[in-house]
Amino acid sequence: MKFFQEIFSIVNRESKKQITVFGVHIKIALYKYYKRLISNIPIQENKIIFNNFQGSLYGCNPKYIAEEIIKRKLPYKLYWMCKKSEKIDKNLFPKEIQIVSFNGRESVRELASSRLIISNVRTNMLINHGWTKKEGQTYIQTWHGSLGIKKIDGAVGNYSFATKRWCDIAKEYDSQYMDYLLSNSTFEDNVFKKSMWYDGPIIKTGHPRNDIFFKSPNELSAIKKKVFEALGVSLNKKIVLYVPSYRDDKRLDCYNLNISNLRTTLKEKYGGDWVVAIRLHPHVKKHSKQLFSFDNDIVDASFYPDIQELLVSSDAAITDYSSCIFDFMLSRKPGFIFAADLDEYNTERGFYYPLEETPFPVAKNNQDLCQNILNFENKKYVEEVEQFLKDKGCMEDGHASERVVDLIEKIMENKIE
Repeated sequence: MKFFQEIFSIVNRESKKQITVFGVHIKIALYKYYKRLISNIPIQENKIIFNNFQGSLYGCNPKYIAEEIIKRKLPYKLYWMCKKSEKIDKNLFPKEIQIVSFNGRESVRELASSRLIISNVRTNMLINHGWTKKEGQTYIQTWHGSLGIKKIDGAVGNYSFATKRWCDIAKEYDSQYMDYLLSNSTFEDNVFKKSMWYDGPIIKTGHPRNDIFFKSPNELSAIKKKVFEALGVSLNKKIVLYVPSYRDDKRLDCYNLNISNLRTTLKEKYGGDWVVAIRLHPHVKKHSKQLFSFDNDIVDASFYPDIQELLVSSDAAITDYSSCIFDFMLSRKPGFIFAADLDEYNTERGFYYPLEETPFPVAKNNQDLCQNILNFENKKYVEEVEQFLKDKGCMEDGHASERVVDLIEKIMENKIE
């Protein structure tokens, strides 16, 4: 077998296809190799494919767009890309959605035959797999942040968040492939224009995932019951959701939340029995058991597929720099910042505006966090949330999914002017 492979073999080497003939290695860029393979695959005019965080499970903006499509009973074939490494529970997905592989040739083949591609992240990894956008395809980029303070892409001066190759692919391919970029505010419009290396249409629809904050009390109660059951938490308890962000240098010493003091302080301020649900970034969640000792009072929510359901089910939230806190503010429930490395992070990555300009009390250590909780004034906080949303030109109203699917119907019916 080894002898035969030395005579002739075809293997993937990062973003290249390596063909070996009698010991001579010929490397071809994957996108060129696959372009020939997929060039004859016809586009299915009613096919839509979703990419959520590079092949993650059912969540974020793609989920809520898909559900609006299903609700309208539109005649589209829906496909969702998942990594083989994900523990895929098909019960998470509506029966109308077919799961396909995010990895390698299958993803490229499925993408090649899709009329519409919907993604909430850069498609760089798919481009490395060999995907190249074809004439007749439309790509909607929903993004995954919301009024976030962290600078992104072109706004990060030294590109410390990624390799030069990643930035080149984003600029030269992904940004050029985009046909529409979704926004929820005047603030995001300006950020995208300056940061995304993109000069196409920016459509102010709101973020579909945030429609959940405008659901009826009965619907929210049902979601809370589902979340608490999944986390193994009794409904008579309260949850504070801790959602720290990822560090570009991959450091882990910044997640030093004193959970015991936090629970004691929350009980003193609000009463009740509090459970801390920890939701780590996808790049960090593999270290969850290394960083925290989980029990009945500290639960691991890192693998729950939909963070929006966690947010609407929590009684309070804490983050450092994650934009999820700007989704959470739509609930008007208490939100706090705990950022032990604030000064260093602001220098390395950079912010669009100071954390102190948000409605969230800012703490650099556990003592100040607890003091901020004790001093928290709900009336003042809600007023500041309203003013913050107004100043950023935010237009979230619970109808984002409807607007996006209105756009999709026009695209699929070729009615875009």
